[in-house]
Amino acid sequence: MRCVSGNLSLSQPFLGRTTLLLAVLFSQFVFAPLASHAADRVSVCYGSASSALLPIARDQGFFKAEGIEIDLRPYTSGKNSIQAMLDGKCDLATGAQAPVVHHSLSRKDFLIVANLSISDDFEKIVVRSDRGINGPADLRGRKIALPEFTTQHYLLDTYLQTNGLKVQDVQRVYLHHNEVLKAFQRGEVDGIVHREPEVRQLLEEFGNKAKVLPSRSLCISAYLLAGKRDFVQKNPAVLKRVLRALLRAEDYAKKEPDKARDIAARTYGADREEIKKIWTLHNYRVSLDQSLFLLLENMARWEIGLQTSTPRSVMPNYLDFIYLDGLKASRPEAVTIIH
Repeated sequence: MRCVSGNLSLSQPFLGRTTLLLAVLFSQFVFAPLASHAADRVSVCYGSASSALLPIARDQGFFKAEGIEIDLRPYTSGKNSIQAMLDGKCDLATGAQAPVVHHSLSRKDFLIVANLSISDDFEKIVVRSDRGINGPADLRGRKIALPEFTTQHYLLDTYLQTNGLKVQDVQRVYLHHNEVLKAFQRGEVDGIVHREPEVRQLLEEFGNKAKVLPSRSLCISAYLLAGKRDFVQKNPAVLKRVLRALLRAEDYAKKEPDKARDIAARTYGADREEIKKIWTLHNYRVSLDQSLFLLLENMARWEIGLQTSTPRSVMPNYLDFIYLDGLKASRPEAVTIIH
């Protein structure tokens, strides 16, 4: 064997073959399709049709296109879905601001990622007109069923105050969301606070024996996407892709409203007319608007006012509860929060 000192000299044919082999291997590594990598799995607990952008994004393959394997887990209410997320049963959850505010008064381990829709007439007060209830004055002494510390709870208190009544003027019957309708149907209460499409179904069932007390704009509900603080902060890239999929669902719902409503109808087991009614009550838009602070603080002020023990909770700084980076990176104009 002969050792060669100094510069190593290789033959030209060998050098050419080696360069070609390296180039092929490099191109296979760099330009390998993304599909060869395992998708990031994200579970989301979600409630009512206020969260319709989620099933739309799944149905149209927007999550898959972003490398997200989405696991949507339905719950009967936003209150239940938010609680499930806080209990570690899912990565993200949707719900109106009421349960989010309720938990913000006692814990700080979650973040709001985006607002998915907003409505000012989704929840309604339904009463038994056959029992002589035709207006706010007739509510005195009546039993009203509703889930506690929810948008429905806030709506009832706001309605009473707006119409010169006191909280003590009605008898609240706090029930699980699933039991509210049943209590009305069994005749155990004089009224309930609930949402569409259940309200419409109830009115069809009772005919002229029941009616809705008009309350539009008394309660503006933002339907939020939230997650545990640890999950959100440790998965910024995943959150950006989830939000991009939801933004594509928002655009799709605007361009193809009939097809979007059909997806929602299949998802929620409702007929097209029910979903069409719900659609008119919502603005489906992925955003983080400055007005969200007003909604959160108003509801927090209301719940703090209900507290009987002292000292009462302190108003949170809701800027500490909002994750801005994901939506700012995906659609900057959708973020108007001053920070």
